[in-house]
Order: sequence, then structure tokens, then C-alpha cells
Amino acid sequence: MLNVSENTRSFWQDLRSKKIYLACSGGVDSMVLMHILIALKVDLNVIHVNYQLRGEASIQDAELVQSVCHHYKIPCEILRADLKKKLENGGNLQDEARKVRYNWFQKILANDPNNRIALAHHEDDQTETFFMNLARKSGIMGLACMKYEHNGIVRPLLDFSKAEILKYATTHSVQWREDRSNESNAYTRNRLRNEFIPFLKNEFPTLNSSISLLITRFQATQTGLEQHVIPIVDSIRASNSLPIEIFEKLSEWERVELLRQLDITASYASRILELSERGKQVHLNNSDFSSIVRDENQYTFLKTATNSHQLVLEEVDTLPEEFSKDVAYFDVSKIQGKLQVRNWEIGDRISPLGMKGSQLISDVIKDAKITADAKQNQLVVHDDARILWCVGLKISRNALPNDQTENILRCSIIVLEAEESERP
Repeated sequence: MLNVSENTRSFWQDLRSKKIYLACSGGVDSMVLMHILIALKVDLNVIHVNYQLRGEASIQDAELVQSVCHHYKIPCEILRADLKKKLENGGNLQDEARKVRYNWFQKILANDPNNRIALAHHEDDQTETFFMNLARKSGIMGLACMKYEHNGIVRPLLDFSKAEILKYATTHSVQWREDRSNESNAYTRNRLRNEFIPFLKNEFPTLNSSISLLITRFQATQTGLEQHVIPIVDSIRASNSLPIEIFEKLSEWERVELLRQLDITASYASRILELSERGKQVHLNNSDFSSIVRDENQYTFLKTATNSHQLVLEEVDTLPEEFSKDVAYFDVSKIQGKLQVRNWEIGDRISPLGMKGSQLISDVIKDAKITADAKQNQLVVHDDARILWCVGLKISRNALPNDQTENILRCSIIVLEAEESERP
């Protein structure tokens, strides 16, 4: 086995307590990792993706992986993916290939919390990733690069160089296949691997170890950022709000990490700070939240509404001694058509009790100084002609019962969760 450093010895030993699914391409890195994991006697399964891009070569890659697994009596599963078809309407080949395999990884990890996906990234891959992320301005998260273990993915070879892996393969007669596409400089990573980094290593022989030291520092910093903002993220997810003062006190990198954990692009950090007055908002893409709105003392994180509401109508004989904002009473004879409930819309008006004329629902909401979240979900009850109730805020004078009312209708609202509301 490769010489394992003291700081990763426990990591390697822990692999024996997990069910390991090795993603094996048939190349030297993953075939060496398979050989090592077999020697360690871990609970091993092998998975291989055939992207069907290189004709007979792709078939031979899969056959080698299956043959070695059969020899060692290791379960092996092959996934065939038609990437050519996926790319007919455009797209990035490497991105699409990554989506295919990581979607498979996530399904495996979801099956059992003890499952781990093992990848054969090594020290040279780490150096390439560092320079790629540096060029992309990926911040601390990007410069922290790959960890030994993260979100169910383990990378046991990060301490070892490509040269060490090749030496191991030769010493132990490990079979592998070369992917000729790695020789092409059509991809940025390949140009780094084949031209730029070899030049730097020739000038600076300790390049890998120097980069590894930097990565260790960035990983420690990233871990600190993650731990600092986790309670804030939990609070946002629970309340859909964040006090402005807390956000302003965060450092630039803490804000970026906060948004990352919320699956919000880092570039929104500055746009949120630019929300200068109540009611201003930024719309979000590809997030659990639809937008972020500035309220009086907080940012409100709005979600796309997934609930529906149902009116509960009941005829009663008398009016209560005390009224609640959550219940309304109407004179049946004054209702025109059918009562319905919906979210308010721009232009809605109500004729409020105690006022002459009508008032915009938007003004009713503004006067109430409710949060953006409550504003988004504000309900109105209406008949076929008018709005009779701005729920919880104001009631119309047009259908109110009085002492002469013969039929009184009690009206309340219940929330149906999305799953319940979709039932037939």
C-alpha cells in the first residue's frame, strides 16, 4: 500500500466501517484505488459509467473494470449514458458527464447513510483544481478545493502524486487503460495538466506541496466560515427572515458562505446590501426562494407559494360578543353569487367598515406595516362582485349582518398543504 501519513491514517481505517462504492473509469488512478481498497478488505462495490463517446474504447474500459471485479468477486454495476443524444441541442460535454455521474452518486448515497462514493482524485488533480478555481475567482470555497471527505464523497488519494500512483501500479502489476482524450488540449484542464503545470513544476519542484499547504489553510478558513453561519442559515430557513443588522455585520466572505448554504449565487450579496428602503427586493434564480425583500428591520426571504386555502362556511344564529380577525360574519342575503378566497392582486379595492368610499388593498397592507412575507401571502375573500374581507386586516361594510339579518354566515379559512390540496 502507499505510505499513509499519520493525519490521514484514521481516515483510511474509517473506510472499513463504510460501504464503499468506487467510481472506476478503468484508468490508472481508479484501478490503483480499487487495488488498495481490496487490500484493505473494505466492503466494496464498483460503479462505472459508459458515456458511449469513444466507440470500442468505451466498451473496452467497461470490460476491463468488469473483468477485474469478476476476478476479485466484487459487485460491479455499469451505467450506460447516451451523452451524444443529450448534447444534440447544445451543452458542455464535461458538465453533462458530471451531471450524469453525480446524479447516480446521489441516488446511491440516499439509499443508506453508511454508503460512501470513493473517487480517485490525487495530489496533481488538487493542484489543477486550485489553478482552475483561482482563474474563476471562486473565493475561499473554491481555493479550499477537494476534501478527503465531503457530503458522502471520499477521496483517499489526495496525499499522493500521479508519479507515486504510477509507481504503485507498476510495482503491483495493476491493469489499466489510457483515455486518449486526456492528451487533447481542447479542454482547459488538459492544457493546465499537459503544458502549464509541468512548466511550473520544472521551475518550482515543490509546487504540489506548496499548493497543498495553501489548500490546507483555505480549508481551515472555509470550515470556520461554515460553522459561523450555520446558525444564521438555520434561523433563515425557520423564519424566512434575517435581521439587517446581522447581515451587515458579516464579513464579505461570511456573506458569500451564507448565500452558498442557501443555494443563492454569491453575486447577490452586494445586491442585497443595496436594498436601501422598505419594499425594495431582488429576484432570485435557481433557489428555494423567489426573492429577498427589505422590510423595516429585516430581509424577508420569499418562497413561491405552495399552499392553497379553503373557505369554511357555517350558518349561525347569533353574532359573537367579541370578534376575531381570523373570522368574518356576513349577511347571506347581501352576498352576490359565490364566496371565494384568493391572494390579493394589484388594483384590488375594498369598501372598509367605518370609511366612506373604497380603499386599495395595497394601501390597507401598507398601513398595516406587515412583513413582505405576509404581504405576499395576504388573502382576500370576495363574492362575484366585490371584495368583502381583507383577511385579518379589514372587512367590507357591504355585506355586514345587523339586528334584522335572518341568515348569518360565519366565514373562516384553513390552509391546505400542497400535497393535500393536490389530492383528487
